Amino acid sequence: MFPYFFAFGALLLVLWLIAVGGAGWKFPTPKLGLDLQGGISMTLEANMPDGSTPDNDRMEQARQIIDDRVNGTGVAEPEIVVQGANNIVVNVAGKDTDPEQLRKVGDPATLRFREVLSQTQAADNPEEVTDPNASGSPSASPGDGSDPSSSSSAGAGDNPTTGETKPPAVSADVEAARKAIAEKVGTELYAQAESLTQPPNDPASMEIFKPFGELSSEEIAALPIGIQYNVPTITCKQLNGRPPGSISATDQQVIACNKPESSKAKNGLAYYVKSKLDVAKVVGEDVSNAGSGPDSQNPGSWMVNMEFTGQGADKWQALTTATVGKQVAIVLDNLVVSDPTIQSVMSSSAQITGNFRATDAKLLAEQLKYGALPIAFKVLTIEEVSPTLGTSQMEGGLLAGFIGVALVIVYCLVYYRLLGLVVIASLAASAALIYPSISLLGKQMGFTLTLAGITGFIVAIGITADSFVVFFERLKDEVKEGRSVRSAVPRAWALARRTIMSANTVSMLAAVVLYFLAIGAVRGFAFTLGLSTIMDIAVVFLFTHPLVAWLSRTRLMGSTRLAGLGASRRRVPGAVRTKES
Repeated sequence: MFPYFFAFGALLLVLWLIAVGGAGWKFPTPKLGLDLQGGISMTLEANMPDGSTPDNDRMEQARQIIDDRVNGTGVAEPEIVVQGANNIVVNVAGKDTDPEQLRKVGDPATLRFREVLSQTQAADNPEEVTDPNASGSPSASPGDGSDPSSSSSAGAGDNPTTGETKPPAVSADVEAARKAIAEKVGTELYAQAESLTQPPNDPASMEIFKPFGELSSEEIAALPIGIQYNVPTITCKQLNGRPPGSISATDQQVIACNKPESSKAKNGLAYYVKSKLDVAKVVGEDVSNAGSGPDSQNPGSWMVNMEFTGQGADKWQALTTATVGKQVAIVLDNLVVSDPTIQSVMSSSAQITGNFRATDAKLLAEQLKYGALPIAFKVLTIEEVSPTLGTSQMEGGLLAGFIGVALVIVYCLVYYRLLGLVVIASLAASAALIYPSISLLGKQMGFTLTLAGITGFIVAIGITADSFVVFFERLKDEVKEGRSVRSAVPRAWALARRTIMSANTVSMLAAVVLYFLAIGAVRGFAFTLGLSTIMDIAVVFLFTHPLVAWLSRTRLMGSTRLAGLGASRRRVPGAVRTKES
């Protein structure tokens, strides 16, 4: 019996050490859900290009993708609902949630792989002349078992191209916007900008084209790509601020810049790389799976690993075949997150690196894994919200749980007497296992404890108590047959454990089915029910059974008044009456 106690104590010690260590060597606390502690609420508004109202199917698809992104790392139980015709409301538990990370949940996440046709440099301050020898491109490497170089170069003369694709047809709205911009900056200056064949980098040009540096990002998005690329006063800050999806077309060449955090500072200025990119040959829909992990080539940074679909692998292989020795830009929404030089032909996988933080890499992986949003959204509001349950409701629910536990304890004490104390000790042991487990799950996978989850634990108390009842009733039957308590315990356990395992298996199957088929709070109920069932098995096998076996060696278990087992013993003819009876 002592090996069982030792195994239970070791399990308990390991769980508490990990939970306390994960909490910074403080007493661990579970992560409470939105209904118990409140959290952050973000309202997203659909941003249709023509100002129309999106249809219900696209809004529901967007809601589901956002739900998948938020839940991608665990049972967070957020509330994500469509509100009205244009809005999606995202409520996440915990007021310590990073608002910037929450904003990214609604990012379009359109992924495009494009050949780099040429690159030039742009400074964040258009009044300063850029240094043509400075480089600000991020480091990256595509994967598939190869070790490509992650270098990239800057300058208008690098990676020259010929055979530029025919410009797409311009809509009436875009044409009107361009005419308005021409009047704003001056028609002669606009015509001069259209005639540029490469970006000038002399101080005089910076002064001449200064009006373009005063345009908004929305106005920049309407300009031809030749002007976006060649006009030196159009900065990456303007380009990066273009509306989401403004460069998502796969059949058009586009202009894009690298991420702001991957720029390099020189003489007090942040320098960026402005890239002219070919049509997209591989897109996000070609990615079958994505995950994140530490970047072995850049300690402290994380990277995103991608696997392609069957057709996606063929497209990726064709692109890398055509661009060996050239750069391929990996473009996420409006930003170039990586532009590595392709060293060899690849097919089935790739890696995105670029000094990602762990949270950014995980979020990007979830965005790519669950797909791009069918609608572009803009953030209307982000604000704190109070618990969705009133204090009185929460206290009432917890009080009901305590009353239920108290009734179980009173019943066991009255009916089983000494064995009732075993029930209390076993329930305490189960609680000692469950508490650090939910604290650890909240820290590692974002599990949040809601009132539905607490309900799952309360229901599990009955399941756990039922395991004790099966064992104790079997023990009473053995004693009725005339056996001593000490000899009855192993026989009763051998028969009872099969029933206990069968009952727990049924409960576990029900919890699994509920978890995968249900949504929202019901999943939290199923999760806690399954967790409690697993803990019940551990407690019954490693604590309750050995404790009863140890007590059976004492005279207390044979006492009619304390245990009640002696009174139920059947008188066998010819049996010798012992002191124990």
